[in-house]
Amino acid sequence: AGLAASCSRSAASHKSCIRRGKRTPVAMSAADGKFHPPRWCRTPKDPSMRRQELMFVREESNSSTQPVVAAEISEKPVYTIGRNEKADARLRGDLASRMHAAVLQDDEGSKFLVDLKSTHGTYLGAKRLVPHVPVKWETGTTASFGSGETAEVLVLGPEPGAESASDSSPAPDAKRRKQGTDEDIEVIPGSSNAVFDLYGGLPEATQTECAPKPEAPRKSDPPIPVEADPRKIIFLDIDGVLRPLHSRQDAFQHARTIAINGARVPLLGKTEAKAGIDFWPGAMRALRQIVAKTGARIVLSSDWRKSEELKDGVRAQFDEYRMPPLYDQTPDLDAAAPGVLKALHSSFREKRCKEIRKWLKAHPTIERWIAIDDVDLSMPDKEAHLAPENYVGIFLDASYELVRCIPTSGLTMELARIAICLLNGVEVTEMMVSEAYGGTHVAAQF
Repeated sequence: AGLAASCSRSAASHKSCIRRGKRTPVAMSAADGKFHPPRWCRTPKDPSMRRQELMFVREESNSSTQPVVAAEISEKPVYTIGRNEKADARLRGDLASRMHAAVLQDDEGSKFLVDLKSTHGTYLGAKRLVPHVPVKWETGTTASFGSGETAEVLVLGPEPGAESASDSSPAPDAKRRKQGTDEDIEVIPGSSNAVFDLYGGLPEATQTECAPKPEAPRKSDPPIPVEADPRKIIFLDIDGVLRPLHSRQDAFQHARTIAINGARVPLLGKTEAKAGIDFWPGAMRALRQIVAKTGARIVLSSDWRKSEELKDGVRAQFDEYRMPPLYDQTPDLDAAAPGVLKALHSSFREKRCKEIRKWLKAHPTIERWIAIDDVDLSMPDKEAHLAPENYVGIFLDASYELVRCIPTSGLTMELARIAICLLNGVEVTEMMVSEAYGGTHVAAQF
């Protein structure tokens, strides 16, 4: 309703943005981050003739596609799509956001689809939409709200009378006249008709909709086979590896959060999306590459393992990228049993290394493993130099047991190549290290 009211207010001062006879969809995002419809968004001149239906596309057991009407696009400038009860087209899947997307109309009745910064994205055809950038929605084109098999799909139905018009084929002569072929044009030398002879063989000019190029979508990769009895393990940290070290606090100021090591982790909804919504897509693709190339399973070593809500967020991201689920988690040495004193550690690094070593001791069949962390688990603190004999075998060897990430960029494809080599027993070259770390001090550890 708020989007429609904004459209109506802007229609009074409307000036058409025209390029070659077509309106140009533009992003309208204010400083508050909310979407504001473009000035061309308005009720069509003849709503009854430009009426179209949004229909769900669902695969039934008999393999036939059964459309179900979700909403009728008619008189309003804006129609909302989402899980919200007030949405015009109501979505009910777990991948749908409360206000996922919207359909905009111009005065000619053309339909435009815009993503409203949804959690799992909006796909028109095979392309993911850039948030707040309207893209023309052609009749018969499907739109997916989220990706994967569980995503809900809508198709834009035809306008009234469109089907009957398509059934009546024009006469062959009319077709040729419309196409402007040479045999329908009488060329008279010396007359103005000679111009048709000059351009008659050229194809008709086509008009192109001017819209910003949308972001290339992530391809729907096949699921990675699950190793039931793995011999390779990845001890995975989260902060500084898969997500920003301190997250984007300004982006989730109104979202429910949970504290983890002093940082606030955003949580959205109960079934929609929990923690993990701010994971770097590039880092997730790099982690998927490691698992796909090595068959390794993932053991969570991050403090995220201490909260079920945070682990649910990790599981949701793994499921979205079609990765095997978490295999296990390292023990928490801070969680002392009743009547047992809490373990003392000289540093956070020592505690994490001890937890990794304890897990490995309980799983002697593991042949190769690495830890992916943004903390230098190979560098003992000052107490280690005072009593080095007590620290032998605790910290990790950076040359073959640790892949250290830069907290500002996380896990990259360059680091993924190093991890794949370590897990597969292949030598890591100097070029790989240089590409991954450049001239940073981390490169000196290899």
